[in-house]
Formats: sequence, structure tokens, C-alpha cells
Amino acid sequence: MLRHPVDLASHLNQTVTRGHPADFPVTLVPVDCAVDGGHKAIPHRLAVVRQDTGQPIAVVSDRYVLLRHQQILDAVDAALKPLDVGPVPRGIYVDRDGARMRAVYKFPALAQALAGNDEICPCLQIRNTYDGTTRITISVGAFRFVCTNLAVGGGGVFAGGFMAVHAGEIPIEDATKQLATYLRDFDRVLGFYRAWIGYPLKTEVLRQLFDEELDSRPERLWQSWQRVSTPTVYAAYNVATSYATHGMRTATAAFDLLGRVNRAFQNRFPAGN
Repeated sequence: MLRHPVDLASHLNQTVTRGHPADFPVTLVPVDCAVDGGHKAIPHRLAVVRQDTGQPIAVVSDRYVLLRHQQILDAVDAALKPLDVGPVPRGIYVDRDGARMRAVYKFPALAQALAGNDEICPCLQIRNTYDGTTRITISVGAFRFVCTNLAVGGGGVFAGGFMAVHAGEIPIEDATKQLATYLRDFDRVLGFYRAWIGYPLKTEVLRQLFDEELDSRPERLWQSWQRVSTPTVYAAYNVATSYATHGMRTATAAFDLLGRVNRAFQNRFPAGN
């Protein structure tokens, strides 16, 4: 199936919804199979079923925790309601008969120039699936208008969020709290970004910082750093926070590492230096 990229510019000043609406009832039901003229339950398996159409979307483990698309969107809207952030255009894209949802929220009233004509805008990206094709992902941060397509790497600024499987406790409220804090403090955050973007960084300094905060040197992280064309503190921050939000096995580990990374960079590289 052709997958369209999420183009931030396409909904800069408008809300875009593509595909099936995200707000539809869905439930988990036992799975069985026909055996000798009867039916036999299949152990440890559940079907994800759309209640409005009766259509099964996926078969999952009995450890699967169902988190509805609209449940996530409602939590984000509740976090934004008390904030003075201006209009919030969004793109909501649902495909595979409702099994997969992607959403991008933008905050253009808070956008500011980062360096020259490079403008940065607070942004929230959400991914959720019922068929297990991806984990639940909430990425809190910003996006640079020099790279308007969210499907293209290198333009994102990851400041928070998490990636989690559909199992156990899923900390949606923690992610929305991070979003609210990030938006309220966006001016201060930009002060760090502006200082870091022109601050050269030697690999040995980064190794020392990562050794102190990560207790190891993950190969995936260093492979990302080696692909950086201009080694600056800003680039290293994006490598580290992207690893924290998308490289951990649990949301708890992601939040813990992300907090340590943010504190370490802000303490080691103050905005005024």
C-alpha cells in the first residue's frame, strides 16, 4: 500500500484529516477456530475488532493493552486546553481500515527564527496502531521549516516523549505533561538551541558526556553521530534525545534517560556560553 508522507506545510494553517476518522469504537474479543463441526478457542490470542463495522483489524497477544486512537488525541487536547498557544493546526492520517493512525500537531504562533532564515516551530507527532506494525510513539519537540516533510530525518528536534509497546501501563499523561512544559518554556528552550547550533563539539567531549549519562556507548547512537555532517552541540543533543525517545525498551527507561540527557546538556553547555 502506498504510504503518503506527512507534509507539515500542507496543514500549516489548517486541519487535515485523511482516511477513516480516528474516533471509532474498537474492542478485543476471543479468537476461535472451527474444529470437527464446532469451535475451539485459540489460547493467548485476541482479535482487535471495529465495533461499528464488525471488521477484525488484527490478532494480538492476550497481554496486549488496547489504547484507542481517539483516547490519545483527547489526552493531548486536554493538555493544550489551558495553554495560550494560539491556533493548533493538525494533520490526522488513518489508514489500513483504521488500524494505523498518525497525527501531527503544530504550534505556528510560537514559531521563531533559530538562525538566519531557519525557523523552528513546536511540534507533536503521534503514532498508534492496532495491528502491531509500530509501537505507540509520542514525540514532543519542534521542527525546522528548512525541512518541512516530517518523513525526512535531520530536521527534527526531539525534546521529549516516548515509544512503548501495547503492554503494561502506558504513560500518556506523562507525555502530555512534557508537551505542556515544553510549550510554556519554549522561549527558554530556544535560547539553548540558538547557543548550541553554532557550538562546535569534539567527539571526545561527547564520549565523556555519554559515558557519564548513558553508562555505555550504544553502537546505534554512535552510528547516528557518525552521520552528522556538522558536529555541534545542537546536533549531538538531537542524536542523544532521539536515542532516548526511540531507542529504549520501556517508557520508564525513555523518560529517565531523557531527563538525564536534558540536564547534562543544559549544565555542560549553558545558553549564555
